[in-house]
Amino acid sequence: MTPTFEQAIEIVRQLPPPEREKVRDWIDEENQRDSFGEDKQEKLKRQQEKFRHSMEWIQAHREEFDGQWVALDGNILLAHGADGKKVHSEAQAKGVKTPLMHRVSVKETQPFGGW
Repeated sequence: MTPTFEQAIEIVRQLPPPEREKVRDWIDEENQRDSFGEDKQEKLKRQQEKFRHSMEWIQAHREEFDGQWVALDGNILLAHGADGKKVHSEAQAKGVKTPLMHRVSVKETQPFGGW
């Protein structure tokens, strides 16, 4: 029989302080994991690595896709074309919820710093 939430709380209340501290630590550890059980720091590292691969891909293919929108998942080209919305939709249709979208330009523009 699985205890209810209220029953579990009552059991925790009866524990001595050092044991309650262990429960608190366990809850904190569980909160550090996302819904897939993955550590948030590991997920962030993986996302940063994927972004780095995307930027490298853009640099390597800049001339080939000049003036086009590209949708990337890491170093994988999902879709490309002149219409950004269409490119995004095509990428999502391939199962990537949030692809990296970038309009490629051979001539990099520098941000205006102002006076």
